[in-house]
Amino acid sequence: MFERFWHGLLRRPYRLHKPLDVGRGIPVVLLHGIGRSGTTWQALVKRLPLETYRSVTFDLLGFGKSPKPSRIAYTIDDHASAVIAAIKRQGFGQPVVLVGHSLGALVAVRVARLRPDLVRHVVLYEMPLYDGLPEKRRYKARLAVYNRFYEWVLKQQPSFGEAKRRFSERVATQVVGLEITRDTWQPLLKSLQNSILTQTAADDIKHLKMPADVVYGTRDIVVIRGKVADIFGVDATHVTGHTVRASHRISITSAKFLAQRIEHATAG
Repeated sequence: MFERFWHGLLRRPYRLHKPLDVGRGIPVVLLHGIGRSGTTWQALVKRLPLETYRSVTFDLLGFGKSPKPSRIAYTIDDHASAVIAAIKRQGFGQPVVLVGHSLGALVAVRVARLRPDLVRHVVLYEMPLYDGLPEKRRYKARLAVYNRFYEWVLKQQPSFGEAKRRFSERVATQVVGLEITRDTWQPLLKSLQNSILTQTAADDIKHLKMPADVVYGTRDIVVIRGKVADIFGVDATHVTGHTVRASHRISITSAKFLAQRIEHATAG
């Protein structure tokens, strides 16, 4: 009853769990990918000097130890409103560097557009941008493959057994790196349907008021890479594209590169 009144009628955002909060100085907020948690950022947090940066990670709504409400659709705005409230609650006193991976990148772009006063720079790693791509054959072909794959995922019923015997669970764990549990399965499906397959990032990123780094891994098979000008338009001078030798995970290599982008963004 309280949840329906407080979060439904009054539209109060859910309070996100904060797994990591270390260091002091320039605030860096890190948002994880779908089916993961804020602890996946440990490799990057270790590379940000404690005396220079305050690194904070949140579990996105429906994942990790954050609330997992069953009544919401897990749209990009559901995720963004919870992140905005979490950032405001910290009282940083200055705009943050907002870093997102996969789904977290889509959320980060939405947060930056809705509340540019809270964000000084965005770093987007492995952003699954599927909407708003140019009408080119290579993009259409890749999109068709991904759509079929995601439709297949949406139909799966994992066993949640310790051995992860089902093929769908092995694919999710080994290829995408998801942490599938009985509690996170429905938030995962809804986030996939209503935040990734139905997304606002292509339009949001064009309206950002702050600089953005878009970083893709050359070994990532679940996102579409392309030239920044090709995807976001020649007028998107605030967006800089990069590639790193990595897959769809926060590896040691990608963590080092992302740390460099954060340091470059805050230099001086």
